[in-house]
Amino acid sequence: MKVAITGISGYIGTVLLSRLAEEKDVETVVGVDIRSPRLNLPKLKFYSQDTLQPLGGIFAENEIDSAIHLAFVLKPTRDRTRTRQVDIGGSETFLDACRQAGVKHILYLSSHTVYGAHPDNPPLITEDVTMRPLKDFQYSWDKTATEQILQDFTAANKDICLTVLRSCPVIGPNAANSVAAIMFKPAVMIGIKGYDPPMQFVHEDDIARLVMILLRQKRPGIFNVAGNRSVLYSELAKLAGKRMLCLPGWLLGLLMHITWALRLQSESPVSGLEFIKYPEVVSTEKLRRETGFEFIYSSKDAVTSFVSTTRIKRR
Repeated sequence: MKVAITGISGYIGTVLLSRLAEEKDVETVVGVDIRSPRLNLPKLKFYSQDTLQPLGGIFAENEIDSAIHLAFVLKPTRDRTRTRQVDIGGSETFLDACRQAGVKHILYLSSHTVYGAHPDNPPLITEDVTMRPLKDFQYSWDKTATEQILQDFTAANKDICLTVLRSCPVIGPNAANSVAAIMFKPAVMIGIKGYDPPMQFVHEDDIARLVMILLRQKRPGIFNVAGNRSVLYSELAKLAGKRMLCLPGWLLGLLMHITWALRLQSESPVSGLEFIKYPEVVSTEKLRRETGFEFIYSSKDAVTSFVSTTRIKRR
């Protein structure tokens, strides 16, 4: 198996590289990123470039049969044009390379945020629920747009297998610089009065195992991904050993709007608060039924593994 990964130097890319390098049936891992990878492993062939540059020659030269697309702008930005170039334009370049090189299996890491944070979401969201991304939250909007591009592409190229993973935040011992870790960085976790929603996470080891299984199965479809059970937002603060400060929604929204507009914070626009009020809780029954995959870690286990490692490093 010869696998290409865009965005290989990021958190999840590094986790996948480590796992793939251990598998006997993986001959080569071609990594593409603008940053150098943290791991220098014998099976890795690294190319320093962004996904807006042509990738077809790289994929063809290395005879790639499976390609994983991770390259994406994760944190909110104010440069919407550039973000769309990377997210949408980069995905189109990736797909063009897959077509040119005759790649047979595409695996795309999407997000559960494509369902949108809405008060009328069902208690457990299944894959057939309509995507309703928050318009002002670029990440979920671009993930939704990219999924549509992928679906259109595979409809026109029926010999290519497409696997889409709508994953909740990935976290674990190596997640210190990940987007999921942002909520644990402040000394005090901020909550919204009257809201204590269930949250889902997936452990980095589970996502790596799942990707490897799907690469072998080459199973098409859209699958929700989340660790066993959920953990309440208030419990996250306790797990992290932090105080929880709950503010009225109107006040917190005003503060978020002002600090974002004045560039006093760059973590999230005001729309990000919707995910604290109405987080998407997804069902993973389809994944279990069709692939036989079982998660080892619960959402709480995933968070605890991150928090424990972080505490040890601080000592």
